Amino acid sequence: YTLSLHDALPIYLLRLDENSRHMRFGGGVSDAFIKQYAEHCFGKGDLVFGAFFEHVLHGAAELRSNEAIWNEQQPADRHIHAEAAFSVESAFRKRGLGEQLFRRITEAARNHGVEVIEIVCLPENVPMRRLAAKFKAEFVFDNNQLLGKLRAHRPTPLSMLAEVAHDFADLGGAFID
Repeated sequence: YTLSLHDALPIYLLRLDENSRHMRFGGGVSDAFIKQYAEHCFGKGDLVFGAFFEHVLHGAAELRSNEAIWNEQQPADRHIHAEAAFSVESAFRKRGLGEQLFRRITEAARNHGVEVIEIVCLPENVPMRRLAAKFKAEFVFDNNQLLGKLRAHRPTPLSMLAEVAHDFADLGGAFID
């Protein structure tokens, strides 16, 4: 039995080790903070993607924007910014999960009107910086943290089809599980 992403996210975030929590949230956070944070990850302006293995969530990526349209409508405006956040459990790193999650985020941003994806991370978060660099994100130092910006490509019929195909593949995998 696999939990829904909504139910699995707080369990996953609570399971992160101290360093992973520090890197994901930019500092130490309590269990109460994580529970409250996870409750607010599925609002109107939020997309969350998860990496499940054997029915357990081991990686997550979020894309948040108060302006983006996360349905199938054609966006009217491409001047939309969204913030992305990622985490992968230590034991599941260096397997390409972060890259797959990042690709899903950029694909969703591209197809739903986001022009700029922003990534905030600590200067010592070298894995995040390397991952973002693969996608051509540019970082600047801002107030004791790094702010990365990545321009999303314009949507094409092929990019829209690819996103739908990934969504159906995920749904099919969930049914098989």
